[in-house]
Amino acid sequence: MVTSRDVADAAGVSQATVSRVLNDPATVSEPTRARVLRAVEALGYHRNRAAATMKTSRAHSVGVIVAELANPFYVEVLESLSAAFSARGQRVTIWDSSHQAEAAVQAIREGTVDGVVMAAWREDSAAMRAALDSQRPVVMLNRLPAGEGFDSVTSENRAGGALVAGHFARHGLRRTVLVAGPEGVSTADERREGFLSGLRDRGLPAPVVLEGGFSYERADVQMRRHIERHGPPEGVFCANDLMAVAVLGALRGAGAAVPADTWVVGFDDVSCAAWPVVDLTTVSQRGREMARAGAEMLMDRIEGRAGPWRHRVFEAELVLRGTTGGQ
Repeated sequence: MVTSRDVADAAGVSQATVSRVLNDPATVSEPTRARVLRAVEALGYHRNRAAATMKTSRAHSVGVIVAELANPFYVEVLESLSAAFSARGQRVTIWDSSHQAEAAVQAIREGTVDGVVMAAWREDSAAMRAALDSQRPVVMLNRLPAGEGFDSVTSENRAGGALVAGHFARHGLRRTVLVAGPEGVSTADERREGFLSGLRDRGLPAPVVLEGGFSYERADVQMRRHIERHGPPEGVFCANDLMAVAVLGALRGAGAAVPADTWVVGFDDVSCAAWPVVDLTTVSQRGREMARAGAEMLMDRIEGRAGPWRHRVFEAELVLRGTTGGQ
């Protein structure tokens, strides 16, 4: 059985250095860290995590709670989170809040995770209460509820909604639709408020608001019903890219040309938004960078290096593509 002593000998370092590389890599220089990791891989070394947990009172594991794994935004976020935590020697457990909330609460209370990234949250979140009650570090990712007791990473959601309103206003679009996310979710509420206030400030009519629930299926149904009753609007702002793709399908299925008849804008800028077949104008919130920042914040808190609660906000940017015209 390969031991940490074997790794230390192969890398030409002490066992203490091997331990720091695996448990607190930020304290070790890059050349030394790379040498140790090469030895770990070459020897096929696997840590005894149970023993490590008993020695350090840490599980070397973090939990991530997401709202909807079908949303490509969360797929990209999870890829970045997993890579960042793995580089710090952490295992990652992922829970879908729609049907795994109880498992998340149990893991948090039992201490099988050292901290939690919450990319899903509501006012009645049992997982949040469990984390705060047990004093587990929490980072809110793409969510920003009121209060203290956690770090957060989000984007300028209100500003992003206002950017879309400004784009529509500059090009004279008056009959508009907002396909909104679920009420009570901070990102959805802020994007809604930014778009509505942006239109109002420019003296434009309020949009028709369709409740899309951040869901492809629901956005598709809502948009088809609206077109049947009122015809295609001039512009549609969707609170995430997943719903925007559904709206594009509904419009094209009804014979409406995009962007000749209707402009469509999403929010998130997931990778597929740039595919030629989609070519979606959208608001970028730099999800991968947000995920890396959230992972760093959580590790700082777990390892005792963090001070006051930190709230990092990434700038929103309107990315113009083929589903709208003009500049």
